[in-house]
Amino acid sequence: MNGFQAYQIYNALKLHFTTDYDAVKYNFKTAVKRDTFEKRRDRYFFEKLSRRFTKEKLIHYYTSNLIKNPNIWIGDMKDDTYSKYTARHDKLTYMLTQDMNKLSDNYSFDEICAVKDNANPLLQALRAGEINHESVVLVDILVNFLQKLKRDLSDPLDINKDLINLLLKYKLIMLLSPLPRKKLKDKLILTFTNQPIYGSIDPTVNTNNTL
Repeated sequence: MNGFQAYQIYNALKLHFTTDYDAVKYNFKTAVKRDTFEKRRDRYFFEKLSRRFTKEKLIHYYTSNLIKNPNIWIGDMKDDTYSKYTARHDKLTYMLTQDMNKLSDNYSFDEICAVKDNANPLLQALRAGEINHESVVLVDILVNFLQKLKRDLSDPLDINKDLINLLLKYKLIMLLSPLPRKKLKDKLILTFTNQPIYGSIDPTVNTNNTL
């Protein structure tokens, strides 16, 4: 890993979270040239990061900051943001359970995945800082509801669309790592039904919000 490679990954992820470009599909490669990198006054940051992180960890370092602000400048990225991100990823099942417990007293599982009065409980809780981005993405990994939500919400200013697109892009990054899908599914069902579930998770994509 060198500074230019660190810059390539940064550029790929910036495009990933702000355009239709898919960094995962193109293996974090873009058309940036070394000459462009050498002319950047902030190349020191990339040189420094290239010495600290492997490619995999650098992807997550950038992602942790970009999900908070997709337009963040490299010099404003924070180690503390990355530390909190890794802490959440180390306890995904616990975090999902805690976040869903905040909603399960007032909503059914179908309701948190649906639109009512042109609003969605998960997006509202996320914007309010009550739940985490990862929890919404994990629900989508299990039941694939975000694309339908984007179609169903009336959104003339694209406020919901922009947030959903960010979540869907984050989903692609989260899917790079193994996830305890059966455990996540079981905890989610237990949270909303108070009944344990037995058996293995169906690996096929579910499109009707049924766990």
